[in-house]
Amino acid sequence: MKTKLITREGYDKLKEEHDFLWNERRPEITKIVTWAASLGDRSENADSVLEV
Repeated sequence: MKTKLITREGYDKLKEEHDFLWNERRPEITKIVTWAASLGDRSENADSVLEV
């Protein structure tokens, strides 16, 4: 027997959040991490990356 584990509304909400994180937030974080890597050791720069 198949049971619905999530409502359509719940799915839509999760999909919206996923799309935001993947398409908007991820490129920002990637840019920051790339910048931090260009400065040298990433572990030394972790504080500045996490503040953003």
